[in-house]
Amino acid sequence: MHHKLTEIDEAERTGTCSLCGPTKIKLRDKKNPLSSRYRCRTVWKRNYNNTIYPYAKYKGTQCQQCGFIPEHISQLDVDHIDGDRWNNDPSNLQTLCANCHRLKTHLSDDSNSGIF
Repeated sequence: MHHKLTEIDEAERTGTCSLCGPTKIKLRDKKNPLSSRYRCRTVWKRNYNNTIYPYAKYKGTQCQQCGFIPEHISQLDVDHIDGDRWNNDPSNLQTLCANCHRLKTHLSDDSNSGIF
């Protein structure tokens, strides 16, 4: 099934998606006039994240360190085990809660700045 928009309010940039329900909408690529003008923010964000954060698709549903089960997926991060943020091999990725991720980064000195 596809994300089909109805009840589009251009002024408020909202609409109703056939899968997501009420949602924010984003303009599609202006270079493709044959496509519908807007798309569901969920689809836009998924496409954006796959381009900018290719490792995001490997995010699990709970913290692999402490077992935390989030109330919302935003409470989890994808961590690069070896500390190299460019090494996106699935075997180098793990799902951590925000607390475990920050602690691991601090203890292993993976951060890019030594300020904190």
